[in-house]
Amino acid sequence: MERPVRPPSVSFLCDGCGREIIRALDPPGVEGACPGCERSFVLRADESHVRLRVLTRCLRCGLDRLYVQKDFSKKAGLWIFVVAAVLSVPTWGLSLLAATLIDLALYYALGDATLCYGCGTVHRGFRRSPAHGPFDIHAQEAVDRRPRTA
Repeated sequence: MERPVRPPSVSFLCDGCGREIIRALDPPGVEGACPGCERSFVLRADESHVRLRVLTRCLRCGLDRLYVQKDFSKKAGLWIFVVAAVLSVPTWGLSLLAATLIDLALYYALGDATLCYGCGTVHRGFRRSPAHGPFDIHAQEAVDRRPRTA
Protein backbone atom coordinates (compact mmCIF):
# COMPACT_ATOMS: atom_id res chain seq x y z
CA MET A 1 0.00 0.00 0.00
CA GLU A 2 1.38 3.39 -1.05
CA ARG A 3 1.54 6.28 1.43
CA PRO A 4 -0.64 9.30 0.73
CA VAL A 5 1.37 12.05 -0.94
CA ARG A 6 1.89 15.21 1.10
CA PRO A 7 1.78 18.56 -0.65
CA PRO A 8 5.29 19.98 -1.12
CA SER A 9 6.32 22.43 1.59
CA VAL A 10 9.39 23.89 3.25
CA SER A 11 10.08 24.96 6.81
CA PHE A 12 12.99 27.05 8.02
CA LEU A 13 14.00 29.50 10.73
CA CYS A 14 13.79 33.23 10.03
CA ASP A 15 17.23 34.86 9.78
CA GLY A 16 15.92 37.90 11.63
CA CYS A 17 14.06 36.58 14.67
CA GLY A 18 14.57 32.77 14.62
CA ARG A 19 10.85 32.01 14.30
CA GLU A 20 9.91 28.88 12.34
CA ILE A 21 8.31 29.60 8.97
CA ILE A 22 6.33 26.87 7.19
CA ARG A 23 5.29 27.50 3.58
CA ALA A 24 3.41 25.34 1.11
CA LEU A 25 4.79 25.54 -2.42
CA ASP A 26 1.61 26.66 -4.09
CA PRO A 27 2.19 28.78 -6.16
CA PRO A 28 5.73 27.55 -6.97
CA GLY A 29 7.67 30.83 -6.79
CA VAL A 30 6.92 31.74 -3.19
CA GLU A 31 7.80 35.13 -1.79
CA GLY A 32 6.80 36.10 1.68
CA ALA A 33 7.68 37.74 4.94
CA CYS A 34 8.22 36.44 8.45
CA PRO A 35 5.08 36.95 10.56
CA GLY A 36 7.26 37.86 13.54
CA CYS A 37 9.71 40.45 12.20
CA GLU A 38 8.42 41.11 8.64
CA ARG A 39 11.79 40.14 7.10
CA SER A 40 11.20 39.09 3.48
CA PHE A 41 12.28 35.80 1.90
CA VAL A 42 12.14 34.17 -1.54
CA LEU A 43 11.97 30.44 -2.25
CA ARG A 44 13.64 29.20 -5.44
CA ALA A 45 10.91 26.78 -6.50
CA ASP A 46 9.91 26.50 -10.12
CA GLU A 47 6.98 24.66 -11.67
CA SER A 48 9.04 21.51 -12.42
CA HIS A 49 10.13 21.10 -8.78
CA VAL A 50 6.56 21.19 -7.56
CA ARG A 51 4.94 19.20 -10.38
CA LEU A 52 7.55 16.40 -10.50
CA ARG A 53 8.30 16.54 -6.75
CA VAL A 54 12.01 16.25 -7.50
CA LEU A 55 14.56 18.15 -5.46
CA THR A 56 18.09 18.85 -6.71
CA ARG A 57 18.91 21.98 -4.68
CA CYS A 58 17.70 23.66 -1.52
CA LEU A 59 14.72 25.83 -2.36
CA ARG A 60 15.81 28.47 0.13
CA CYS A 61 19.59 28.91 -0.30
CA GLY A 62 20.23 27.00 -3.55
CA LEU A 63 22.88 24.65 -2.10
CA ASP A 64 23.03 21.21 -3.71
CA ARG A 65 24.17 19.36 -0.55
CA LEU A 66 21.04 17.71 0.89
CA TYR A 67 20.36 14.73 3.15
CA VAL A 68 17.33 12.63 4.06
CA GLN A 69 15.94 11.70 7.47
CA LYS A 70 12.62 10.46 8.85
CA ASP A 71 10.07 13.22 9.31
CA PHE A 72 9.61 12.81 13.06
CA SER A 73 10.33 15.03 16.05
CA LYS A 74 13.56 14.00 17.78
CA LYS A 75 12.22 15.32 21.09
CA ALA A 76 9.11 13.12 20.86
CA GLY A 77 11.24 10.07 20.05
CA LEU A 78 13.51 10.76 23.00
CA TRP A 79 10.53 11.13 25.35
CA ILE A 80 9.14 7.75 24.24
CA PHE A 81 12.35 6.08 25.40
CA VAL A 82 12.68 8.18 28.58
CA VAL A 83 9.20 7.07 29.67
CA ALA A 84 10.02 3.47 28.69
CA ALA A 85 13.26 3.58 30.70
CA VAL A 86 11.49 4.94 33.78
CA LEU A 87 8.83 2.25 33.50
CA SER A 88 11.34 -0.53 32.79
CA VAL A 89 11.90 -1.44 36.45
CA PRO A 90 8.24 -2.00 37.42
CA THR A 91 7.44 -3.67 34.09
CA TRP A 92 10.50 -5.93 34.10
CA GLY A 93 11.81 -4.32 30.91
CA LEU A 94 8.67 -4.92 28.84
CA SER A 95 8.23 -1.16 28.39
CA LEU A 96 11.57 -1.09 26.53
CA LEU A 97 10.28 -3.76 24.17
CA ALA A 98 7.07 -1.76 23.69
CA ALA A 99 9.07 1.40 22.94
CA THR A 100 11.17 -0.49 20.41
CA LEU A 101 8.04 -1.79 18.67
CA ILE A 102 6.56 1.73 18.64
CA ASP A 103 9.80 3.04 17.15
CA LEU A 104 9.80 0.32 14.48
CA ALA A 105 6.17 1.05 13.55
CA LEU A 106 6.87 4.78 13.29
CA TYR A 107 9.94 4.13 11.13
CA TYR A 108 7.85 2.34 8.51
CA ALA A 109 4.76 4.55 8.83
CA LEU A 110 6.38 7.98 8.56
CA GLY A 111 7.65 9.62 5.41
CA ASP A 112 11.01 11.20 4.74
CA ALA A 113 12.10 14.82 4.86
CA THR A 114 15.02 16.25 2.89
CA LEU A 115 17.20 18.75 4.76
CA CYS A 116 19.80 21.24 3.57
CA TYR A 117 23.29 21.05 5.06
CA GLY A 118 23.78 24.79 4.55
CA CYS A 119 20.70 26.49 5.99
CA GLY A 120 18.81 23.60 7.63
CA THR A 121 15.64 24.06 5.57
CA VAL A 122 13.32 21.04 5.78
CA HIS A 123 11.69 20.04 2.47
CA ARG A 124 8.60 17.82 2.79
CA GLY A 125 6.43 16.17 0.15
CA PHE A 126 9.22 15.51 -2.37
CA ARG A 127 10.31 12.15 -3.75
CA ARG A 128 13.37 10.59 -2.21
CA SER A 129 16.40 11.07 -4.45
CA PRO A 130 19.17 8.44 -4.61
CA ALA A 131 21.64 11.35 -4.69
CA HIS A 132 20.63 12.36 -1.15
CA GLY A 133 21.78 9.90 1.48
CA PRO A 134 21.54 9.99 5.28
CA PHE A 135 23.28 12.70 7.32
CA ASP A 136 27.07 12.72 6.87
CA ILE A 137 29.15 14.67 9.38
CA HIS A 138 31.97 15.08 6.83
CA ALA A 139 29.61 16.74 4.35
CA GLN A 140 28.34 19.03 7.14
CA GLU A 141 31.90 20.03 8.05
CA ALA A 142 32.74 20.69 4.38
CA VAL A 143 29.71 22.97 4.08
CA ASP A 144 30.57 24.76 7.34
CA ARG A 145 34.12 25.49 6.06
CA ARG A 146 32.91 27.13 2.84
CA PRO A 147 33.68 30.81 2.51
CA ARG A 148 30.50 32.85 3.02
CA THR A 149 29.59 36.01 1.20
CA ALA A 150 28.22 38.99 3.07
